[in-house]
Amino acid sequence: TRFRNAKEKLISSSEEGSLELFRQARPSSEGGPTVVGLLEKERQATASLASGQEGDNGEAIRRKRDQLAERISGDRLVAGSDDYFDLSLLDGMTALYEGFKGENALRTAAEERVAQLQAEVTTLVGQNAEQKGEFERRLEELTDDLARVEADRTAYRAERDEAVAQMGRDFENSLGQATAALAEARGKNEELRSGLEELRARFSAQQGKLGVLMAGPSELPTAREPDGTILSAVPGDEAVYINLGEADRLMLGLRFSVFSAGTGIPADGRSKAQVEVVSIAPKSAECRVVHVEPGEIIVEGDLVANPVYDPRRALTFLTVGQFDLDRDGEYDPDGRATIEAMITNWGGEITQELTALTDFIIVGGPPRQPKEVRNATPEQRDRQAAAQRAYDDYLAVVETARALSVPAMSQDIFLSFLGRSSRLAAR
Repeated sequence: TRFRNAKEKLISSSEEGSLELFRQARPSSEGGPTVVGLLEKERQATASLASGQEGDNGEAIRRKRDQLAERISGDRLVAGSDDYFDLSLLDGMTALYEGFKGENALRTAAEERVAQLQAEVTTLVGQNAEQKGEFERRLEELTDDLARVEADRTAYRAERDEAVAQMGRDFENSLGQATAALAEARGKNEELRSGLEELRARFSAQQGKLGVLMAGPSELPTAREPDGTILSAVPGDEAVYINLGEADRLMLGLRFSVFSAGTGIPADGRSKAQVEVVSIAPKSAECRVVHVEPGEIIVEGDLVANPVYDPRRALTFLTVGQFDLDRDGEYDPDGRATIEAMITNWGGEITQELTALTDFIIVGGPPRQPKEVRNATPEQRDRQAAAQRAYDDYLAVVETARALSVPAMSQDIFLSFLGRSSRLAAR
């Protein structure tokens, strides 16, 4: 009975009939192998497969598996690494193999792409070598061209230096001749100047005896001569035609004042209308009607005039003094420049020197004459002296114009002849 109990602790009757291992066992008296021996052999084989160590038991194998799973999870090199804690060794190997297959496929594709790129690089390197050869050939050609250009430039410089040297010699000869001629001309000019001064003195004395005054509107025969006439005009129409054309030095934008043929051009220059040239033909021009005075109309035969314009030549003007174009009681800083711009824009010329050949002088207001300041500082005395010189220069120019009988116009008369008021001119 004791023996039976001991046997049942080792194996039950049902296990004894079903286990192949038990059927292979033999009593130890017969030389075995016993059941225990067979079990130990199987355990060792299983341990060797699982961990490579026959002496490892199940706990040791589990510990090694967990350590490997922790390493896999910590390195983060395998996708889903946290799942390896619950896998058997076989399942873990299977999962690793499947992952390896995917990575291997990617690596294979990458290697194929690298090979493809390497082939492309090889092709590009070959093409680059061809381009380099072409570049070097072209560089050699350009180097030859540059050498030829440099040689040509050297030859040109030699010719130029010789030409400059010859010009210098010619200039010295011409300068000597011109200097001699200039000295002779200066001598003659001095004689003429002396004669002119004498004539001016005599003329000034005669003018003083006659009581010559500054030229006024009644003394402007040139300005009061018409430049042309109206060829065709329809009352109320915005366009008229004048008898001046391309041969008469017309320019687009030139304005004419219109006067009645019956009354002529009045002394104050007031017109009945203003027209502006918009189209020029050989012998006529189309003009736009800019303004017509109330109660007036433009008719055929009316006179047109502009004191700045002359069909034969450019008239010369000298401006002197200061101008108050907007009539605010203060001289405008750019008033003189505005007057001169109106003259040059319409074909006149500005001169800085008053001579007997000057056509008109436009006279503005005089500079303010300085008042004497007691106990003036040196700076104040300098300013007073400069202001007095400017005032004296103004009077000298006006007096010279009187002496030379140069026609003079005030600001308002000049603008009136142009058909413009002071306020319009200021704009």
